[in-house]
Amino acid sequence: MSLRSKGRVARPARPPSTVSCMPWRARGTRAPTFVFFVILVAKLLAAADVVVDGTSEIVLPAAAPYATRLAAEELNFFLKGVLGAPLPVVPERTEGRNAIVLGGGHAGRVPLPGGACGGRGATALPVGSRVPRDRDGYVIEACSNVVHIVGNDDDVSDVAKAAFLPDEAPWQPCFRRGTLFGVYAFLERFAGVRMYFPGELGTCLGAGGTRSCASDSGKRHSCRFISVPECRIEEAPAFSVRRYGYADGPVTKELLEGMDETSFKRLNWYRLRMETAHLACCHGAKTHCLSPGTWDAIYTNACAILADGDGTPSLPGADGDGTPSLPGADGDGTPSLPGADGDGTPSLPKGRIGRVAVPSATADAPPVIDAMPKDGFTWARHCPCDWCAKNIPFSRTDTGFATDLVWRRTAELANRLMEKFPNARVSQMSYIPYVRIPTNDIPGNVDVFVARRGPWAEGTAIGEREKDEVLGWHAKLGRKVSLWNYPDKVDCWNLEMKDIPQLAPRAWARYYRAVAPHVTGAFAESESDRWLYNYLNYYVFSRLCWNPEADVEAILAEHHRLMFGAAAKEMAEFFDTLEGCWMKVVEHPFDTPLGPGVCKAPTEEELCTKIYSPEVLARLAALLDNAEAKVARGSLEARRIALFRREFFAPVRARGTRAPTMVGSRVLRDRSVN
Repeated sequence: MSLRSKGRVARPARPPSTVSCMPWRARGTRAPTFVFFVILVAKLLAAADVVVDGTSEIVLPAAAPYATRLAAEELNFFLKGVLGAPLPVVPERTEGRNAIVLGGGHAGRVPLPGGACGGRGATALPVGSRVPRDRDGYVIEACSNVVHIVGNDDDVSDVAKAAFLPDEAPWQPCFRRGTLFGVYAFLERFAGVRMYFPGELGTCLGAGGTRSCASDSGKRHSCRFISVPECRIEEAPAFSVRRYGYADGPVTKELLEGMDETSFKRLNWYRLRMETAHLACCHGAKTHCLSPGTWDAIYTNACAILADGDGTPSLPGADGDGTPSLPGADGDGTPSLPGADGDGTPSLPKGRIGRVAVPSATADAPPVIDAMPKDGFTWARHCPCDWCAKNIPFSRTDTGFATDLVWRRTAELANRLMEKFPNARVSQMSYIPYVRIPTNDIPGNVDVFVARRGPWAEGTAIGEREKDEVLGWHAKLGRKVSLWNYPDKVDCWNLEMKDIPQLAPRAWARYYRAVAPHVTGAFAESESDRWLYNYLNYYVFSRLCWNPEADVEAILAEHHRLMFGAAAKEMAEFFDTLEGCWMKVVEHPFDTPLGPGVCKAPTEEELCTKIYSPEVLARLAALLDNAEAKVARGSLEARRIALFRREFFAPVRARGTRAPTMVGSRVLRDRSVN
């Protein structure tokens, strides 16, 4: 079944600015006028644009893998909107026809009628030589009458099973799809397509060009086309870790357009060019115990996993996340088994402590042992064994009391595994209560995640301190780290702000641009009560994942212009006002022994009288009224404005009618801990 949206896509009032390509041909030196003219004409003829119109075709090799077939499907879906009709999809090129050739799965050289491409000869380089080095990169080549789009692609028989976390995020499949990323880049650069979220209301098409064409009967008619200049583009993401989510809220039914929610979110994941491999680091050790005996068991079980070679558990009773369920576990998940070792540590059953990630169907990346201790490790909740009681310096105020022990155990595990499995890696996170930079050396086969608040702490002293800590980790290791951030607002400590839009794309941009030189990327844990609240955060995040220097102000201005047409000015102020309000909601972060995602949430009274005050709500309503007055009734722009009135404005206004109370039962509990 197709993963594409069933609805139409919208055409903006004006096409976005064209992005030029670097030509292959070199500039000539000064020459007599006549000779220069002849050379210029020859160059122009040789460098004629590739015109894609209704007479063109898409070449998809017969044996193309799933990822390449998906790329063809998505390409044709959008070309139908731009050109007015889909293109024929054929397994081999038709002589004399302009073509878009997808993927590198077909063999041999591809003839390029029309002669040389910048002196390359009558045939292009072998297709395999075009495949990008980066896992998620792509190559776009346009010359003569063909456009090649090539990336690393996997064949997948079951997309749902390709998700690393099928229960928590089935819409985040792990398989290579570089050609698909190249198709999206082609559509954005040359067809003016913008994909803010799937469906008619969230997608915009460029106008393309029109020209006079002759039909088979000889009659002239107007036809649409896309002009692609001679070019070679090779791009790869700046961040290899590009992830958002967990439970980021339901999608409003109007946006689904017949799709189920998983397919909608998966399609958005594809179109934003998110990660294709998952670096596992999420409490995989399943214990709080730091005793030597326990970590000997972790090493033994890690060896058993790695020896299998497939990285999958084979024990009965395994959890849905692929980790074993320990018998006799306490309520906090720590073992309380009889038969403790002589040093008082529990004897763990022969099992697999630690997750192993095989990131893609082709297993082209090394397996990873997730050695992060179980969540909720605090002075009040920890392993009850004698060894831990005697050797861990528990503290109510020190958020890093277990730092040296956890990182020493991690280094020991990594060094032992390196001797037996040189390609295997170990992942560990800088997380409470082992949050500080340790004094011991960290082996090169350890992938480090740093858990910090992220965008919501922008503009605060704690936010600046945490960015300095990311830099410190980079300096300590001599290599970049990955981030786990918390730009969420549901099920996140005390920030239970339901019905309040967490719209803050500029905060996301400022944070990830600042840390970009020091990180391999980030997982933005973005729980929400409505998926739409995050759509623009996700879009800006995706742009920065590929290019941290992207002009965010230009991205936002283009969004407002393409989505709202004549009402762009009013809707820009509407979005800016909501971001300003949200950053006031989260402007007071503070530290507790429980974790880095905490801020002092405003009371309902503060929320409704100081942040979303009657004056602010009146201004938001006026902006929406003025925006609606500027667009045609029933137009796509009008429908979008109505969507944001209903999903963003109405819930906030409704909260103003409620009695002032503290927000959520967690507020008092977390504050009392602090």
